[in-house]
Amino acid sequence: MTDPKKHKISSKLHGDKLTAEYRAGEKAFKGLFYVEDKTMICRFCQHSVDWVRRNTVVDHIASKKHAKAVELAKGKPAERQATLQSAFRGSGGTSQERRGNFQKDFIRMMATADIPIEKVAAMKPFLMKYCSDGGALTSAQNLRTLYLPRVFQDHAIALKATLKDKLVSVIVDETTDHRDKSVLNIVVGDMDKLYLIDVIFMTECTAKSLSKTVLTSLTSNSIDFDNVCAFVTDNAAYCKAAWRILEPILTSAIHVGCMCHILNLVGEDFVKVFKEVKQFVNDIRNAFKRQPARKRRYLRHLSAQPDAEEDGEEDGEPARSACLPPEPCASRWGTWEKTVAYHSTHLQEYASFFDEEASNADNINRIREVLGDEGKRAWLQLEMNFIKESTPKIQFTLTKFEGNSPFAPVMYACVDDLMSYLMRGTTKVQFGPKTDDGLSSLPHAEKNRYIETFHECFTLALQKMSKHTDSSMAMDFYKLARVFDPRQVATVSHDIASYANLPGLSNPPDSLQEEWAIYMSSAKDQLPEDFKLHEFWKAMKLRIPRLAQIALQTIWLKTTSVDTERSFSQYKTLLTDKRESLSEPHTKQLLMLWYNGDMEKRLVV
Repeated sequence: MTDPKKHKISSKLHGDKLTAEYRAGEKAFKGLFYVEDKTMICRFCQHSVDWVRRNTVVDHIASKKHAKAVELAKGKPAERQATLQSAFRGSGGTSQERRGNFQKDFIRMMATADIPIEKVAAMKPFLMKYCSDGGALTSAQNLRTLYLPRVFQDHAIALKATLKDKLVSVIVDETTDHRDKSVLNIVVGDMDKLYLIDVIFMTECTAKSLSKTVLTSLTSNSIDFDNVCAFVTDNAAYCKAAWRILEPILTSAIHVGCMCHILNLVGEDFVKVFKEVKQFVNDIRNAFKRQPARKRRYLRHLSAQPDAEEDGEEDGEPARSACLPPEPCASRWGTWEKTVAYHSTHLQEYASFFDEEASNADNINRIREVLGDEGKRAWLQLEMNFIKESTPKIQFTLTKFEGNSPFAPVMYACVDDLMSYLMRGTTKVQFGPKTDDGLSSLPHAEKNRYIETFHECFTLALQKMSKHTDSSMAMDFYKLARVFDPRQVATVSHDIASYANLPGLSNPPDSLQEEWAIYMSSAKDQLPEDFKLHEFWKAMKLRIPRLAQIALQTIWLKTTSVDTERSFSQYKTLLTDKRESLSEPHTKQLLMLWYNGDMEKRLVV
């Protein structure tokens, strides 16, 4: 190998004449370096070398690190190492354009993974160590103020293109964050796809402001008012009033009260009369809240109980494992009833555990008082057993509708079944094995009093259910939508004229009537055991394309607002105590990029 120290250069080069290509091509350095994006990189060491000063290059070649790399490679250079810019270069463009694309892709990655942009300062040393020219990444301030708005603008354009001319359900909900700001999220559903299209910070949340905000958001996202088929909200009075303002404008839409919200209200009214149970649940929650030592003692106490598993198996229930009592959460529907179910099987363990606790707090004294009195404990056990055995029907229906499936065709039957269950409960005298056992041990007069109380629970729940469904225009839609479920075709009218109120079936042309006849005939065929409604109509597109498209849009009409609730969960995760200084625009941009992040591949760009 030529000794670079002995190599003479006839003249010194300055300015534009001295380049990385020139330095790498010198006779003394030939074959040792290559140039990538004006950066000279050692073929053996795979990192950049300052080429401006020749002595720096000479020192690198003479270093032990370089000599070891040459020896390890046995004279054969390693694969070419790309610079950071070229690694994220994409498709051509100038160096400045590629650098900008890298910054934007980095922002997308950070937003989708919910990594605070401030963390870039801690990531830079890693990038600079393992990526050539890792300093190409700009500062957190520049990423937030310059590149985040650009990425969000691209995202907004892609959303508009994706939702153009689509029939959508508009789902709206409002919450208050820990900064006491009122936040309104708007999600739109395009069949099985969901997109968060707006996050608005409201100064007031009234029917007028809500309706105005919705119309402004639809307009800014280029969603035609005639393409809105449903306006989904909870059942608050101002939401219903907002719909009365929007109804003359969104002429193709129906108002859908969130069925999960309705079922939550039904569940609350079902247990309204059990004040002692509610107090007990609150006392148990407070007894364990922020008490790690007590939690550990309780788990040890449970583990030490003899024959716990055998007792559970004799009752016909799964064997219990030592676990802490669940804590009811206001933002998670149905958790209170599940907590009561846990307490109903642990009253004996609670009694012995809290007798050993040294605390004299008011809540613990109340627990001791209830569990120490045989009569009060028996009453508490009976009421908890009733709740445990009588609410699963409500909870099962609630949990079912929290998923993302085509529920519109089955909603009417599910609501009707639940109404029938509640109606039967207002007169029945048998409520479940454990409840009936508890009632049988009571004196006749006291037994009748409890039966009347249980009937009142079903009556209150039935009244709440009827209040929100009897006058609902959505229930009329659900009743008609059953026709697009081949499992229910035998129970509904086969006359297409009966479904004129469904979108797309008003004044059907002859071609659509022919497709209708084909569907009615094929619906009589035996369906597979693993039947899936969405897959059925996707397959039917080959035979009856127009009717299949109408059916898909009908069955996917959104029936709940749980998707906006999920966006609020992400919002609370995004806006932690350490990120309270996030501005409203940046909060909106990061939340939308995060919520829609896993759907980027579906966006039209």
